[in-house]
Amino acid sequence: MRAIVREGPCGRKELASAIGVSFTTITKTVTELIELGALTESAAATPRGVGRPVVPLDVPAAQRLVVGAHLHPGSTSCGAFTLRGEQVAFRTTAAGGRTQRERIEEAARLVDDVVTEAGVAAVLGIGMTTPWAEVHHGQPPPLLSDVDHDELRNGLRERLPHPLRLEPNVRALAVEHHWWGAGGDDVLTVLVGRSVGVAQMRGGELVWDGPGAGGLVSHVIVPGSGFPCACGQVGCVKATCTDDALLQRAVAAGLLPPGALQRDLYPASDTEQLQGLRRDRAEELGRVIPLIMSLVAPGETTIRGRLGTPDEISTCVEAIRLRFRALVGREANVRHHGGERPDFWARASAALALDRYLASPLEHEGGRASRGSPVPVP
Repeated sequence: MRAIVREGPCGRKELASAIGVSFTTITKTVTELIELGALTESAAATPRGVGRPVVPLDVPAAQRLVVGAHLHPGSTSCGAFTLRGEQVAFRTTAAGGRTQRERIEEAARLVDDVVTEAGVAAVLGIGMTTPWAEVHHGQPPPLLSDVDHDELRNGLRERLPHPLRLEPNVRALAVEHHWWGAGGDDVLTVLVGRSVGVAQMRGGELVWDGPGAGGLVSHVIVPGSGFPCACGQVGCVKATCTDDALLQRAVAAGLLPPGALQRDLYPASDTEQLQGLRRDRAEELGRVIPLIMSLVAPGETTIRGRLGTPDEISTCVEAIRLRFRALVGREANVRHHGGERPDFWARASAALALDRYLASPLEHEGGRASRGSPVPVP
């Protein structure tokens, strides 16, 4: 199933060769999966050289869907997608909840609406992302989407019967890049936003596990940084490279008013002073990200997040390459990956549900018959 989702439709012999399993085993397993409706056969046989025509195997379209939802400071979004990442349904709503409980109920209602629209019986699971791995206390104050991980998970499980996977957003991006973004087999994802998070997919699996994973680099020291951190150190990533740190410096310098938000760092009418702050941050990232890369040794590295203008993004990527070359003596396979489609975060979240399903398709398929309709939210 994993090979077919990742590589596309293929015949039984191709599949046996690709994953190193006997043709007899493939035939037996495929027969079971077809009977369950987890795989389909192409109606038209595809001739491929001499011999019996190849009948490609593929995953079904609308009969098997994954749902993803995301909490943002200003909105909640949710979408249903095929196992190939094609959008079937998508909804977004402005954040109206003023408390953690209200935001959880808001998310549950939206997910329930999308599941109903997509078809309850077709949904294999739900993925949910929180905007960052760290709970922000003190300054800046917590935003509406600073929802406790356990509270969110328990609140959603009370209302939704489908399998649920809840992760920090950087881990969802890493999974989405692997299954739907043509990522390689060993990719480090670095997400720069209110915090700087990391996640690594290696051999089709997330290397680090647990709800706190993805916020592990906050207190790595950025070489040359003199910014004090609340932890007592000087030069932490959290105090140097995050949007929170950048926002604090912009307000202190009078470039932005008190109460400014993350998006104000990237205004339509830009200023040279803000550009200067972002360029400095790009170079600071260029000094610390190669340290992380040299530690975990990924095959490739993908930088995500709204870093600034294309020139500022190029400055960051080039700084990473130069520093990595100086550290380890070889070229870095690194690039910035954008993604501004409206369903961007919902799609990344849905990839979590896909990843969970592909870890044990037969277990999921066996549990489908026992699941009823979602519990309506009062």
